[in-house]
Amino acid sequence: MFARLATALGVVALCAVSILRVTRPPAPVPATAPDTVFSAERALRHVEAIAQRPHSMGTADHDRVRDYVVAQLTSLGLRPQIQATTAIGTRYQEAGRVQNILAWMPGNDAKGKAVLLVVHYDGVEAGPAASDDAAGCAALLETLRALRARKQPLAHDVIALFTDGEEAGLLGAAAFAREHPWAKDVAVVLNFEARGTTGRSYMFETGPGNEDVVTALRAARDVTAGSTFTTVYRALPNDTDLSELAVLGLPALNFAFAGGVERYHTSRDDVAHLNPGSLQHHGLQMLALTKKLADDVLPRPRTGDAVFFDLPLIGLVVYSEWMARILGVVALVLTVIVVAPMRRGILVGAAAMLLAVALSGAAARFVTLRGAAMWSGVYTAALALMVLAINAALYAAAKRRRSDLEAGALVVWLLLALMTACLVPGVSYIFTWPLLFALVAARSRSVIAAWIAAAVTLLLLSGLAFATTAVMLGVSGAGAIALAVFTSLIAWLLAPLLAGVAGELRWAGAPLLAGAGVLVAIAGALVVRQNADHPIRTALAYAENADDSTAWLGAFGGDRTDAWTRSAVGSATRAPEWTSGLLQGASPLSGREVARVALDSPSATLVRDTIIAGARRIVLRVKAPRGTTGLVMHARGAPVLTSSIDDRVVDTTRYRQRSPTWTMQYWAVPDSGAIVALSIPQGRPIDFDLSARRPGLPSIPGVTIPPRPTEFVPSQLGDASYVFRRMRF
Repeated sequence: MFARLATALGVVALCAVSILRVTRPPAPVPATAPDTVFSAERALRHVEAIAQRPHSMGTADHDRVRDYVVAQLTSLGLRPQIQATTAIGTRYQEAGRVQNILAWMPGNDAKGKAVLLVVHYDGVEAGPAASDDAAGCAALLETLRALRARKQPLAHDVIALFTDGEEAGLLGAAAFAREHPWAKDVAVVLNFEARGTTGRSYMFETGPGNEDVVTALRAARDVTAGSTFTTVYRALPNDTDLSELAVLGLPALNFAFAGGVERYHTSRDDVAHLNPGSLQHHGLQMLALTKKLADDVLPRPRTGDAVFFDLPLIGLVVYSEWMARILGVVALVLTVIVVAPMRRGILVGAAAMLLAVALSGAAARFVTLRGAAMWSGVYTAALALMVLAINAALYAAAKRRRSDLEAGALVVWLLLALMTACLVPGVSYIFTWPLLFALVAARSRSVIAAWIAAAVTLLLLSGLAFATTAVMLGVSGAGAIALAVFTSLIAWLLAPLLAGVAGELRWAGAPLLAGAGVLVAIAGALVVRQNADHPIRTALAYAENADDSTAWLGAFGGDRTDAWTRSAVGSATRAPEWTSGLLQGASPLSGREVARVALDSPSATLVRDTIIAGARRIVLRVKAPRGTTGLVMHARGAPVLTSSIDDRVVDTTRYRQRSPTWTMQYWAVPDSGAIVALSIPQGRPIDFDLSARRPGLPSIPGVTIPPRPTEFVPSQLGDASYVFRRMRF
């Protein structure tokens, strides 16, 4: 009995260590630390200055933050410059007048290449953006201060780039890559972001040919990185500034912390909710990598992609993709040696395991948690226990037919290792290394070998499974399925050890596991609540049509609106179709008609109307009312063949998604307006829709907006006012 309890506690301890290793950031360093050390306490002062209020493009606070960053760079003895230009995104249908902040810190090699450090200083309209990305700005300012405190300069130059308009469609990064002369001097790129307010700063994305630059990441020592993250991220429709800088074709690393995603892009992304340890982890990696790369050879050697992951005590493991295939062959040979004496159990074991994995994933498919529960470690544990119960029951049933089910599990793991090594080598380590150690343990029949195999498997995978679910995807849908599949695979690989824990328990302890899962879920229902720290996202919209004098109050999202929004809007109906043009890709408002306030409306005037190369070319000057942060333009009624904005061609070849009609959102429209040129088929008229957005709601006659309870917060664009207008040319 004692041995079983000790084994169970050992397994739980390994899982806990693995989870803490990928979620808990380092302790913040105080301001009394030596000048050459990164201190989160010192950096936090910059966050406090930047994140006083929301500072999106087109607002006075945006310019306040710009001036603060410029002043801090100047105080460090640098000579900052502003890249003020019209930027046009190549990933999204966005444009705007950006003001990138750049500073050049010279190294000893005046003719060499430079390390580019990238953060963004704009934020969303709903919140003060303490984490996303005031933390990145603060980390960069503190890193530059620590570097300037060194007695000897670095061998190579360092370029600090505080981009503008990242939240508006990666605009500042696009402008730097497309127009700034310093872009040609860059040898390697480091970008720092946030998708939450806490947690470790993951290195989750790389540029092409990452083996060399990932190897340099070892200099940071305390890192959380895995080629699984980078492989999966490349297939996702997600972007940061690095997506625009990718056109430079340079080695690159991308970092972000992602815990507390409920507060991401809300008013709760404030200084109070930013974990100083997350800021410290940002800075530790930024400073260490900058010193390593800027004191090493630039440009970096050209390499292929690598397989990499980190383990406690060992640190970052890096090897080439071709080595992943060799390891797959080694696993194949060892599997043949190990399972040959147990070949009669292969079919039963493999079939039972595959059925268990399939049932586990299918059951998790129906988990549809929302809100705080979706990101809760309690519900993550409950789901894992229920999945273990399913697998224990199927293991016990299969055990009645064959005793050597282990052979089938090893063969399934081998197939996964070989398949990933050939098709997606970056993912292969999560199957290859646990399998190799499990094969050694199965061959030796040693208790010590079994525990080493369990340690490698659990330290490598349980933290990854938790991070994928509770931190990145949530305990719902794809996240729940991923957790179920990982849990099932781990359980079958470690079945010999776990079976010893179950002993003679009925159905291998499945009823006890299921009961424990139910109890943990009940505990979650009692303690996990939406509150000020785990808020509900909201955003109201007032919209008026300048053409017919109608106005609506509502929200985008229809039936998905929350209780507070319904109380503010009242009985909601679908608004007219013109409200679908207020935001790109949005459906019409759901709300009610209200009295019109008569806000100033946007306008477009015809500058030129000519025939060029057989097409009608219309040039418009588009203006927005004062206070407008974003102006959405739609061209309807005729296909747009080509277009340009402020004499810059709109490049659509890299768009994430394409709209059936020409659309563009222009941020921070200058007082003089934007020049928009459209080429359409000759002889065709065109309807040009404009929607100007400004933060906040006006005083609407006869309407009282109730105050938000603490668990309801503005999100993304926040409460905003929209004025729609349609013109024909």
